[in-house]
Amino acid sequence: MADKSLRQAMGYAIDDDAVAQRFYNGLRSNANTVIPPVFGSFGATTEEVPGYSYDPDKANQLLDDAGYVDTDNDGIREDPDGEPLQINFASMAGGETAEPIAQYYIQAWNEVGLDVQLTDGRLLEFNSFYDRIEADDENIDIYQAAWGTGTDPAPNGLYARNAAFNYTRWATEENDQFMADFTSSEAFDEEFQRNTFIEWQKYFSEEAPVIPTLFRQQVMPINNRVKHFDYAHNPADDFGWHTVEVTADAPVSE
Repeated sequence: MADKSLRQAMGYAIDDDAVAQRFYNGLRSNANTVIPPVFGSFGATTEEVPGYSYDPDKANQLLDDAGYVDTDNDGIREDPDGEPLQINFASMAGGETAEPIAQYYIQAWNEVGLDVQLTDGRLLEFNSFYDRIEADDENIDIYQAAWGTGTDPAPNGLYARNAAFNYTRWATEENDQFMADFTSSEAFDEEFQRNTFIEWQKYFSEEAPVIPTLFRQQVMPINNRVKHFDYAHNPADDFGWHTVEVTADAPVSE
């Protein structure tokens, strides 16, 4: 998976818009970057990064140009040395959609000629999954997982060279410099910080050590009698229940 073209092709081979509609009733959307939209007020998110949307023709072209060719006409590409290529995919068990989503991704990659198989032929239990990821299990080439964020959009905790959660083990000197910039004294300057976020996301998307799939949305009904409940508050701001009020004893029905 050290081949950037292979990683990019796998990103273009999957239709996350279809996954969002089919499995999540539209409450998720195709993610263009690993910085979620909630950090827009920081200037950390950007539409300048298109991300990876469904484009199987582009996926096939990337693989062709990188030398992944079906040499024996069985519909599956060999690696640039002409050797069989099987990519082991780890995915977690849990919920009724876990299996069909994993199988969809496998099918989508197969349609561009990549032989992707579930690690051990099955979904993995949560604790076992992360134990094996952390141990650099040689039977895992790629994996899908989710993560949450804190109140700071800087990605050092996930993608710095020695970060505990850098499970992809991806590191470059260019990325090292970006990580240093995020925590430098210059980052107190808003324009410098914003430019760093934008340029890093462009670089990270091009390198594709991670293919972001879906942003999550939540729907929370709030009765009209409730005042001062700000569900869409900035993650950097404190939210106190002591500020919430109700204007009537009974819920408002319309």
